[in-house]
Amino acid sequence: MKDFNYYIKQGDVRKTTRDLSLAESLIKRSNENASYVLKLELTNEGASIVFKTIYDSLREAVDAILILEGYKSYSHQASIIFLKKFNELSEEDLNKLDNFRIKRNNSLYYGKSITLDETKEIAGFYKNKIGIILRIINNLKRVK
Repeated sequence: MKDFNYYIKQGDVRKTTRDLSLAESLIKRSNENASYVLKLELTNEGASIVFKTIYDSLREAVDAILILEGYKSYSHQASIIFLKKFNELSEEDLNKLDNFRIKRNNSLYYGKSITLDETKEIAGFYKNKIGIILRIINNLKRVK
């Protein structure tokens, strides 16, 4: 993975003003969408829908972190890399998140299938890691 500054130089991340209301809106939508799909029975038929929704929920939560830090990201990779700054998620966690990004893109843009096991994996990741992401968000909301 490239350094976060690479994405700033490329124009994939832009400095902006901190926007608490936008961050809270993203967090709310992230929670609502993930909560809804996690209640569904996981099946092969709906695996890709659930996978993409959970991935998008993770991405929205991470984007809320960037917004609280005064950035707007147009790159999923940049958003994932930005999490390194907080030393809360392991390198393995960040690599998993990046692999979820790749699987989501392959499904969305190239018609690749997402398996039920992959969907169970991202659901487990979400359940285990969203608390860490929300803790980062809550700390940022208090600090600034």
